[in-house]
Parts: sequence; C-alpha cells; structure tokens
Amino acid sequence: MSVPKEQVTQEYASLVQLATDLDYVLGTLKTATQQLSQSGVTRDISVLAQLPKTLPILNLLEQLEALQTELLVAQERNQATVLGLRDRKVVAQAIDIVLLFEVLPRRPRGVGVELSKRLTSHASSVMTSLMRLPNGRRNWEPSPQTMLSQIIERLAAIVDRGSQVEGDVAAVLIGKYHSDIIASLLLLAYAPLPPAGVDVPAYVEADTEKRTQLRRVFTRIFDSSSPYLLLETLTSLLNAATRGRAPRWFVTVCGRFLARVVSKYEDNGVRICLDFLAARDDAPSAEKLDRIAGLLLAPPSQTDADSYWLRVVPQLRRLACADDTQERVRQAAVFSLRRLADTQIRVFEQQIALPVVEPLRRWFVTRLSDRTSDDNGLTETKGLSRPRIEVLGETLTQTVATASELGATLDALRHMVLGGVPSVQFVSALVVPVFVPLFHWLAFASVDDAQPNDQTQDTLRDVLITTLSELPATAATATILEL
Repeated sequence: MSVPKEQVTQEYASLVQLATDLDYVLGTLKTATQQLSQSGVTRDISVLAQLPKTLPILNLLEQLEALQTELLVAQERNQATVLGLRDRKVVAQAIDIVLLFEVLPRRPRGVGVELSKRLTSHASSVMTSLMRLPNGRRNWEPSPQTMLSQIIERLAAIVDRGSQVEGDVAAVLIGKYHSDIIASLLLLAYAPLPPAGVDVPAYVEADTEKRTQLRRVFTRIFDSSSPYLLLETLTSLLNAATRGRAPRWFVTVCGRFLARVVSKYEDNGVRICLDFLAARDDAPSAEKLDRIAGLLLAPPSQTDADSYWLRVVPQLRRLACADDTQERVRQAAVFSLRRLADTQIRVFEQQIALPVVEPLRRWFVTRLSDRTSDDNGLTETKGLSRPRIEVLGETLTQTVATASELGATLDALRHMVLGGVPSVQFVSALVVPVFVPLFHWLAFASVDDAQPNDQTQDTLRDVLITTLSELPATAATATILEL
C-alpha cells in the first residue's frame, strides 16, 4: 500500500513528487495483480494488454536523487528535517520498484537476492508474470535508453552523497539494498569479457575505462561499509549464488572480497569474521567449518600470500589459545589451523608451532653432557634433574621459562590438540618436536608432591596419547624411542 502524498513531509518538494509517482506505479501494479488473480491464468495476455506500456520508473530514480540533494542543502543551512517513518517507507518502495524493473531483469540467474526472497510467494509469482510472460515477451522492459551501469552509478552516487539526516536516501540504500549495489558493481566491473565475436551480456561493461571507473565506485562503497555489513552482504550473495547456480567467476570474486574483509582489519578481522560466520551457530557443521577455513586461508588476488598470512594466522592463534574466546569461535579457529597445517606446513611451523612451544623448548635445556650416543650413532636424551624442573615454581633466580609461559603453552596445546580430531601433519609439526619435554614434564608432575596438579597431569597425558594415536605406527614408535 502506497503512502498518500499528503502524509509525507511537505518541506521537500521532491519527496511529495516521489510519493505521487509512486502512488501511480503501485496503483497500476495493484490493478494488474487483481486482474491476474481474478483471471487465474497468467497466460491471459489480453489482461496485460489493457495496462500501460510504460511506467515512470526512471522518474522515481530522478526524484530519489533530487530528494538527497534537498536533504544536503537543508543540512548545510541547518534546516534539515528528520525523515519520518512514512517518508522512509516511500523511499524504500521507490528503490524497490527501480530495482525490480530496471536492475533485476538485467542480472543473470543466481546473482543477488532473488525475487522470491523480497516479496510474499503470491506477490512474487504475480511480479514474475508481469515481467516475464510465457511466450518470452515482457510487459515492461527495462528502459532501452538507460544501461545498467548508468542506473547503478546513479544509485552509488546517492550513497556517496550521504548526509547526516536520519534515514536519508543514502541510509535507506545502504541499510536495505547494500547487497544489490555490491552485486551489480561486481557484475559490471569484474565479469570476464567474452571472446571476440561473442555478444557482450547486458550486465557486463565492455569499455575498459568505464570498468576502471566502476571498480573505483565499488572500492569507495566497500571501504566505507562496516565489516559486519560487508560480511552479511557477501555471504548472502554467496549463498544465493550457490542456490541459483550463478556464474563460477561471480562466486570466486565474492569469496575474494570476503577474504579482503578479513585482511582489511589487521587486529581483529578474523574475530569479526568468525563472530559473524560461526558464533551464531549452536554447532557448526564440518562442512561449514571447512568453508570458513577455506575463506580465511585464501589470500585475495593481487595480495602477497606471506603478508596475508602474517596478518591472519597470528589472529587465529590468539583466538584458538585464549581462554575467553567464545567456544564456537575457538572451534572454527582451531579447525582453520588444522587446515593450515595440511595445506601450508611451512607457514604453520613458523607462525604456530614455533611460537606456541618455544617456552617449552627453552625450559627443556639439554646440555651436551646430558646426551649419549651408542655405536650406531643414535642419540639418547637423559632425564632432567629436579632442580631444573623447579623453574615451574619460579624458585630459581635465573629462569629459562616462566611458569606463566609454560602454562600458556599447555593451555594452547589443550585447546588445539584436544579440541577435536587433529591431523597427522598437525601433531607432527606441533607436538612431536616437544614430545620428549612433555613426557618429562608429565613424569616430574606425577612425582612432585609439593605441587600436585591433577589437571596439568591429565592435560599432558591426553596430549601425549592423542598425538601417538594420530601418528602412523612407525612414526609413533620412533617418537617413543626418542624418550
């Protein structure tokens, strides 16, 4: 139902005209809906033939632009009036109509939020019948004088000119139609050009200079959008693309920019991503965790992979090891680290394994005199004396590792090794190099009556047993023989 022009804010002439044009468009659509519903057969072209062949769709876009300009001028004069709920409803309905008739028909299947998700099922079927007849004709074709790139640029220009007035046109566009603008810009600026001699689809901008300009527009909107809004938009586009079988390149581009959200925020980009993708699920499935890991560990194109991992992997380590991490976020972080060990073992060893177990290595100082070799050249490590182990209680004046550092190492191993099923590569890189120190730690903890700690012993024992159970028999045997 449209809002009568008398009920909108009268201070803005463009808003009054927008309400007038919108009332005509919605009235026409309502008549079409009623007649189609009464006929019961959408093939009845005679019903549609009685309707107007043109609708003032582009007039709505012009009035939206004019309204944004009026709001900016009023704000500069300190005379801006806050748009009411009815005003914003008119703006949103007008944008809906522009998108339904000028943008959606030009986009390929699976790109953007489908019509059935925007309207009720009945309204969706009626609108589909109005826009696409069984014989392939359309009752209202998109304006042939206006290209998709022109409409999207005009909508993006409104966003760029956003004011501080509550609920202005730019705010409504970003709040409700962010995914439409992002999807259309991705289509126009990043769709691959067809081979020579093949017609260019309507949603592809063929002009190189124009594509560059559209990419700049996309970058401005991308950089000015909040991370959570970007995550919501890009994940919704990916889900719609999967259901609607969108072009493969579109799925790839969405994933690329989703990864860019993570790298954009150096300190907490991973947490933002996992808060959005994992924290809302009571129990994320293995399939979803795999998709999340694939997203986080895929460096965006034209980005140095090592630089990307230097930003992302330490964040994953902190989330996996911190005691205050939300459990589902930790689960996703640990799963991602295991995937990293399976796919990028060098990165895993440098940025995860070495930093995590370094305190344990420093604690387990083995002198040359503590090692003996047999005739075959095999080296055997002798056990440590009790005074050296008392570093745990910080009783020595010169310590090689503090109790808090060792405690943090054990907590990290507990979270990463015991929280699920680790892979062979994971335990081989993380636990096997410090298997001997862990074993000696367990041995001394078991006989240290002065500082009994059942939880420490249980954790050490579980980490050692889990490691041996995951290793192949030959590797497990070799690890035991190192004791």
